[in-house]
Amino acid sequence: MKKIGMTIWLWSMLLLSGTALASSWQGSPEARLQLHQLGLELALADVHPELTLRWQQAVSPETASDAADDSLWLGLAAFWRQWATLNFEQRQYLQTRDLALVASEAEIAGLHEARLNNNLLALVRTQIPGYGDYDILKQQLARLLAMADEPWPALAGPTLRPGEQGPAVALLRQRLQRLGDMEPALEPEETGDDNVFDQALAAAVARFQHRHGLQVDGVVGPHTYAWLDVLPRSRAQLLMRSMLRTLIGDSLPASYLLVNIPEYRLRLYQRQVMVLESDVIVGQDSRKTPIMHSNITNVVVNPPWNVPRSIINKDIVPRLYKDPGYIARQGFEVLDGSGRVVPDEEWRFVLYTENRFPFRLRQRPGNLNALGAWKFHLPNNEAIYLHDTPARGLFARDSRALSSGCVRVANAEQLALWLLSDRWSPERLAALKATRHTRWLPVSEPLPIFMVYWRGWLGEDGLPRFRDDIYDFDLSLNDPFARRDSQT
Repeated sequence: MKKIGMTIWLWSMLLLSGTALASSWQGSPEARLQLHQLGLELALADVHPELTLRWQQAVSPETASDAADDSLWLGLAAFWRQWATLNFEQRQYLQTRDLALVASEAEIAGLHEARLNNNLLALVRTQIPGYGDYDILKQQLARLLAMADEPWPALAGPTLRPGEQGPAVALLRQRLQRLGDMEPALEPEETGDDNVFDQALAAAVARFQHRHGLQVDGVVGPHTYAWLDVLPRSRAQLLMRSMLRTLIGDSLPASYLLVNIPEYRLRLYQRQVMVLESDVIVGQDSRKTPIMHSNITNVVVNPPWNVPRSIINKDIVPRLYKDPGYIARQGFEVLDGSGRVVPDEEWRFVLYTENRFPFRLRQRPGNLNALGAWKFHLPNNEAIYLHDTPARGLFARDSRALSSGCVRVANAEQLALWLLSDRWSPERLAALKATRHTRWLPVSEPLPIFMVYWRGWLGEDGLPRFRDDIYDFDLSLNDPFARRDSQT
């Protein structure tokens, strides 16, 4: 009861501060603008309905007031205070909608003091998250929201290729100019015929495809059309949700590995500088690669593959009914519960006469081994790890959610060399690999690994990058502008 009484007293003092002796939000336009910007960012991200409502009330002409701005600031302060308590997985999944936006006594007192000292701008700036390139982020959000007020007709139609012509080509050119992938012509004569799919337009399509993780071929097909038709406001929302997910911790270790699942990309950082980058293959939708934080503790050279029971039951056993020789051709050993190698005639009798397969499967090291030559072990409860693969051709695909949950690494050997460089020379590792014998090699210092789900970020040119929502994390988002418009 004493704490509640103190909070009420502080809130009363805050209400009384709207006098000539204290500054107001209306009298601090720069502070108010930044406050509304911070509210807009979280409203776009759709992370908390109450926070969105407070932002709507603060910016709507019908409800705008100092009290509404106070409520918004206190909501922001409460949100970020509780965000700091969330763990890595909770931040990636944006599990924030049920956070209690109850201001603390310190936050109420801080607002009261900032009013008295005419220091609201400094107070607001304490709530700016540690995004990289925050000024550019604000510029891109403003650009996208300005485009949201313009017509955005769907472009999807027949495939368009360089050399073709027609009204659809002119609409494509306009869309790419609006999105920043093509410079608008200063004079009409500079463009030639807008209806012709020329090389300049093909280059702009390729830039757009690169920004969205699509096959870069300059041809506008269904996947490219789908991203061209994403509404500007939806782009702003996806960008903000991803920017929140980039806040993975209050501090990062000097060296770490980052796997961005929807980007199909791995990056290795040493002393905060990226030293290795690689394409990866991640889990298909039915066998998702999990969001997780762990440490790589061992590199396994020439690993055998102990096939998960789910893959045995779902993939291999059905195949054996049609192709009994599959096990021998793929280098599998059939093992019983004690680890004994089961002869062919024994497992075939059980499978074909008793209609069951109670055995384990282990694939011997070699060119056919599904794990390739390198496995990177990280302790976790889901049997997830990183590994090499013999199926190199799959890395050429633009959509690479293909595995059974583990992460296949295109540059696995380079990663192994980096992890073991203080103890093993490249020549010794090559000789060890050539033996085809399995060897577990501990790394001198476990390497932290973060598997994240970032669908949007800012590129070096300032333009956003976007990726498909391969696991439906952002399937349905509330539009804060539509909700506000419906109330007025």
